[in-house]
Amino acid sequence: MGTDEGRNKCVMVVEDEPDNREIIRSVVEDLLGYRALLVADGSEAVRTAIEARPDLVLMDLMIPVVDGFEAIRQLKSAVETAHIPVIAVTALSRSLERQRAIEEGADGYIGKPFDLDELMGIINRYLNRG
Repeated sequence: MGTDEGRNKCVMVVEDEPDNREIIRSVVEDLLGYRALLVADGSEAVRTAIEARPDLVLMDLMIPVVDGFEAIRQLKSAVETAHIPVIAVTALSRSLERQRAIEEGADGYIGKPFDLDELMGIINRYLNRG
């Protein structure tokens, strides 16, 4: 994208594994031209989202302090963040975990290891909604 308008869009990446966090950051910033806000645990994710109001949250489910399921529930129940789309990003591929993430309020789901084109498509779809 690379435009000033794109730079105004912010994606919060909630991922405790440094290599995965850097890959997603690179996709968000280097490939798509959005800003990335990086956090490593669910408690920090909720606090940061309320303060920074990102346009999209990519939420790992297996993170420390507060797991991703609970962080999604908290984000979707807070008036300040309920409108922010949250995509669950996780290695948990069983349909039970996928269903639970959706029940907690996730707007979508992508499994790890993720396909870069699929990840870019999801990010663009949520950030370019009219």
